[in-house]
Amino acid sequence: MAYEDFRARFKEARNQYNVMALVGNGFDIQALSALGAPTDTRYDSFYHFLKYRKFNSENRIFGRMESLQNDGKENWSDVEHAIGELHLIDRVPPGAIAADVKAVQREFANFLDQVATPDVLSQLGEIAVAHKLTVASFTEFLGDIEEADEYHKMRLIKRLNIGDVFNFKFINFNYTTLLDDFVYLDQDQFEPHPYEVSDRNISFRPNPRGHANAQERAGFSMVSYLVSEVVHPHGVQSTPRSLLFGIDEVSDRRARKLSKPYWAQNNLKYGDLFAATDLFIVFGCSLGETDRWWWRSIVEGLQQNAEADLILYWRRGINDAGLTAAGLRDKLARAAGFAADAGVVELLEQRVRVVLYDDNTERAWLNTSSATLPH
Repeated sequence: MAYEDFRARFKEARNQYNVMALVGNGFDIQALSALGAPTDTRYDSFYHFLKYRKFNSENRIFGRMESLQNDGKENWSDVEHAIGELHLIDRVPPGAIAADVKAVQREFANFLDQVATPDVLSQLGEIAVAHKLTVASFTEFLGDIEEADEYHKMRLIKRLNIGDVFNFKFINFNYTTLLDDFVYLDQDQFEPHPYEVSDRNISFRPNPRGHANAQERAGFSMVSYLVSEVVHPHGVQSTPRSLLFGIDEVSDRRARKLSKPYWAQNNLKYGDLFAATDLFIVFGCSLGETDRWWWRSIVEGLQQNAEADLILYWRRGINDAGLTAAGLRDKLARAAGFAADAGVVELLEQRVRVVLYDDNTERAWLNTSSATLPH
């Protein structure tokens, strides 16, 4: 699969910029919290759901979840890492692990149906429309880069012009369609042909924060084109048997049953995208090694495309007081399997802009709270 070139589809298109936005469970948790939902999609919530349902105590995955719960682990990547340990350390046959995973998969689909209900999706859409949250994500996200020096390091801003095409491909790691609902270009926020003569359809703001010495002033907007698509490489809630839990690529053919890249056909469906991506945006992801295929492919995409940038969003938690942008770049390098590669560390320093935020931070990108939208 390659990016489609949309320039020929429009009358006045100039350049096209391909944006790959990788979105993890942090978005679903944020959205459900904003709606005041009684539960969320943390694995901790799912664990208690299984306990309530008196799930099979002999299930190995459930047993690992209980251990992780006691150890204070909180990310789905921790659960998937535990699946890998069952195979690599405990030497449980892959077929037996896969059977346990399938049983958990069935219950997880039931759990999601109780969390991401049609009513929840409708509420999220109504909030997005009322405060134009979707359009803000697409047109003002460069304002999330607070420091002028970091903003000026981006290669993309030096290339932007009126009439450019912004082609967003969302890689939704979540099984729900909360993100799909939020970024949907509805009739209230978006019109495909708003002008009588020009077919340009959005006003993109290249410098919303008004950084000094930039090519454009704060209030300037570029009349441009927007195209957007969402894909679910790990499955979707409405198709329970599509839900993938597992580990990264494996060399052992017998363990293919546990490999997410293998069953998602990552190389076939997404392998050609990375070198052609102009901007990567990572949001709500824990950067676990079980998704190493994606993090490694991003690094390789940055290596192959000298003009590509990456914006890495990270929500500060109670244990992140000392976390820095440099520390997060190192975390990405480790997750991608390049921890000891000085060249990669230097590359990420040059190309990765880090946005550290909390619930009170003004933010445009995928912000489900109107209270912290940028002014």
